[in-house]
Amino acid sequence: MRAMRRLLTFALVCAVTAPAAAQERPTADPTPASEPLRAVERMAEPEAELEPIPTPQIGRRIEETFRELQDVAPRLRRQREIKVIRDALPPFTREVDLMRALPALERLHGLSPRALLDLEQEWERISRRLSAWQSALEARVTSLAEERYHVGRAKRQWRMTMEAEREEPLPASQLERIQRLQGEIRRVNRRLERRIDEVLELQGQLSDEGLRIAAMLARIQSARQQARDERVHPDHRALWNGGGWLPDARPEAIPSQVAEEHAATLATFLRRERVMLGVHAALFLAIALPLLWLRRRYGDASPRAHVAPLRALRARPLASAAVLALVATPVVHAYEPSVVRALVLLLFVPAILRLAPYLLSEPRRPILGLIGLAAVSTVVAVGYAPPMLRRALLLLLPFGGVVFAWLLHRGLAGRAPLTGGQRLVGWILRLSAFPLVLASWYGAAGYVERAAVWIDGTFTVIEMTVVAMMAVDLASAMMRQAARTRWARALWTFRKRRLAATRTLARVFRWVGLGGVLYAALVGFDVLDPLVDGSRLVLRKSYAFGSIELSVGEVIAFVSVIAGTFVVVRLVHFLLSQEFLPRFDLGQGTEAAISLTVSYLLVALGVVLAFGNAGVNPEQLALLGGALGVGIGFGLQNVVSNFVSGLILVAERPIKVGDVIEMEELVGTVQRIGIRSSTVRALTGAEVIVPNADLISGNLVNWTLSDARRRVDVKVGTGYAHDPSEVKRILEGAVRGQRGVLNDPKPEVLCTGFGDSSVDFEVRVWTGSYSEGVRVYSELAQRIHRVLGEEGIEIPFPQRDLHLKSGAEALGSETAE
Repeated sequence: MRAMRRLLTFALVCAVTAPAAAQERPTADPTPASEPLRAVERMAEPEAELEPIPTPQIGRRIEETFRELQDVAPRLRRQREIKVIRDALPPFTREVDLMRALPALERLHGLSPRALLDLEQEWERISRRLSAWQSALEARVTSLAEERYHVGRAKRQWRMTMEAEREEPLPASQLERIQRLQGEIRRVNRRLERRIDEVLELQGQLSDEGLRIAAMLARIQSARQQARDERVHPDHRALWNGGGWLPDARPEAIPSQVAEEHAATLATFLRRERVMLGVHAALFLAIALPLLWLRRRYGDASPRAHVAPLRALRARPLASAAVLALVATPVVHAYEPSVVRALVLLLFVPAILRLAPYLLSEPRRPILGLIGLAAVSTVVAVGYAPPMLRRALLLLLPFGGVVFAWLLHRGLAGRAPLTGGQRLVGWILRLSAFPLVLASWYGAAGYVERAAVWIDGTFTVIEMTVVAMMAVDLASAMMRQAARTRWARALWTFRKRRLAATRTLARVFRWVGLGGVLYAALVGFDVLDPLVDGSRLVLRKSYAFGSIELSVGEVIAFVSVIAGTFVVVRLVHFLLSQEFLPRFDLGQGTEAAISLTVSYLLVALGVVLAFGNAGVNPEQLALLGGALGVGIGFGLQNVVSNFVSGLILVAERPIKVGDVIEMEELVGTVQRIGIRSSTVRALTGAEVIVPNADLISGNLVNWTLSDARRRVDVKVGTGYAHDPSEVKRILEGAVRGQRGVLNDPKPEVLCTGFGDSSVDFEVRVWTGSYSEGVRVYSELAQRIHRVLGEEGIEIPFPQRDLHLKSGAEALGSETAE
């Protein structure tokens, strides 16, 4: 957030100082919108040579020009946004004057870093407001300049038409119409000039205010940097040298002056953020009211030996709502002075104490001592302690923090295994002893301001770590409780995969909590601005590799966009497949095709955006794509073939997820259609990875492409002694009533021929799905065998008649001899 504020401030300074630089150049236009006007006027240069309108076209062109002028007229009215800016400018100027007259600005180099930060935030806020007005005025000037260009072009062309030499003079009626048109053009052009002058004058006034704001911001930032630099030097004598204040050091703040400054800052915050304060209060009520209803329904819950977030919600609804609402303060309020941050940290303390019996196990109770020291550190940090008491507290606070950190380490040693998040919290709290020891040394050696920063930052991190841990537990418990309600069950995600969804959201809460602790650490140790400035310098650093020049920022932006693209693709795929598409009853194959197509489009869009952030323009991207296409075509032919085949499978859909296919010896169900390959689950349960090219180019049988029904054929033979018509009737009766056999199409019993040992019959029935075919075949075959046996119908085994001729004569002659 701070980085964005610094970036917006830099952009505003550039915007408001550009007109002043233009005025110093003798050839520049003195108006603030000179550059947009010159850009529009340069559009007329290629069209300087206009031709007169031919006589046959004059009537039609007069009507067209009149219509164009009528379309311009509504756009010449005063816009509401411009009127709002004009009406708001005098109060804005008075506000800037009042802010410039604040007593704190007269002693900038005597203010504390926190007070300087508050001033910078306030001036940055009005600077962003001014920047938004400047952008609106610039867009209006550009639009009016374009309209003036078109009107001026029409004016020149009709003047040339009037002055052109013709073989036959124009009729008097046409001349009169042209003169009337020229009068209308002049009238519209005068209105355009007046509107442009009004906007330019207003923009000039805004530029003057912007220069004053930019100059004051520069002074405040310079004072902040000076205060930051002075921390490397001692401001007090060491304790072993008397411990007195050094005369050339920054003067210590007086509590009465600090109170006056904070009162003014708090009044400004309440006035500026009154709407968002209402939103914040509504957020608190939105959390507290359901928790109060939960407590009324289930009653008060007593604490247990282990952590019980759900009991904390029921037993302490107001404290739970306060924690969850207060952690959203940086998100709800864009302007957050140090006094407001201090109040938020102090409000956390009673809420933590109320929730401790439910969210802190017995070994972690020393954390409460650290929280109490953090409250004292907050009061000292905002400047309400007298100088002597302040230094004494800065010497005692680290000692108390080290004692409670040691007690915490002793209490957690040898305990039952903890979760990953709990171990991380424990290590953060135990490691807080090291910066506190370092702060004690700084305070004793005379570096009091540096010690104050280390103490304040350490205790802020400790308190925010405990708050983040409690907020994550409470939010996860609320989410699990809400997932059981009928409103949550309206979502397909919670209806089908409630456990997985709650775990995923809990993991997201933990990552958000870790980010909040990291942000609190950067702000508490006052390293956010130096880190942002240093990161900006590193990101701008470029390296040349032959003719290729890359910067660190471009590389990081490229990698970040690619990583973000895959995260978005996974999220969108999850929402489509689990939440949105199942509501429309499209079928499993159609849902998979839509999800895969959207994923492809998002990946392609992400790649284009990544190359755009890396500084690759569309022409270079097209050239790079062509080169990569040639290289991939030669080196990765199979991969490209499978990828294109995957696109064909999605577009043409010869198979879809859930289809039963047969390819050579493989029979199974399509589980997934991927970019390179697809997964088929065989009937034996094995998952076979099949390249997409094989599914497109090979012979493939899809048993469920347009119809899931399957025909089952049972062949049976009976003896020649039985009547075929009687056998057919018996077989038809056996089929009738068989479970799994469809009546449409109607089952058939056919006599297919005469075999060597039997009269052959074939029973043809239809089943509803491929998977039922094997079961229906088995049950029907058993039933046919049983029914034929009950009716006395013989199913003969194969028989052969052997006729021995020459062998019999030889055998007879041998017997006679």
